[in-house]
Amino acid sequence: MNFKTKLIPTVNIWPNDGQISGIPKNPRFIRDERFEALVKSIIDDPEMLQLRELLVVPYAEAYVSIAGNMRLKAIVHVKGLPDADFMAIVEQKQENENFNEWLKAITDFRTDKTVLCKIIPIETPIEKIKAYIIKDNIAFGQDDFDLLANEWDEQELADWGMILPDLTPIEDDEEPIDKVSKVRLTIEFDELAEYDTVRIEIEDLLTRYPGAKLK
Repeated sequence: MNFKTKLIPTVNIWPNDGQISGIPKNPRFIRDERFEALVKSIIDDPEMLQLRELLVVPYAEAYVSIAGNMRLKAIVHVKGLPDADFMAIVEQKQENENFNEWLKAITDFRTDKTVLCKIIPIETPIEKIKAYIIKDNIAFGQDDFDLLANEWDEQELADWGMILPDLTPIEDDEEPIDKVSKVRLTIEFDELAEYDTVRIEIEDLLTRYPGAKLK
């Protein structure tokens, strides 16, 4: 199958809202704090977008994004930042190394109203496109959190948008449960691939219980 790579204006790319018959709406969503982290990631390293294209399908003289919808949303946000907000970011980064290189990269990024896309041929079977959507959202591997904790900088990982579990050992309570003022619920994973998704869902659930905290 012949896939073409092309710079496409963002105004010509629609998020997948189920407008193509037979292709369900994109199943992935992003919460405010994760969206902010994605925006920061693009601002910090705009050139990285050249390494990973959006996957789009031709539709109604435009295109529908079937993979990279969250990135597309963040890209449009960064490109459309008000000048005052952008200049505030520039001021914050003036003391950073390679500031001039970064400034040129982010300025070029904001000036260029296109985004790099991989175009899936219009004749591609619907079932094949649906498989691309789901497979793009699956994390087949898993992170070695012990290695991350010991050999990577935790603040840098947080700045890059990674959510880490709390690896602090928990000591067993020696007091009987009826004498302890707090009760702890521990969830164990055989696989960590779904850790991020489950954590977000739990955080949403805990908004109903003001006294509960996720650690």
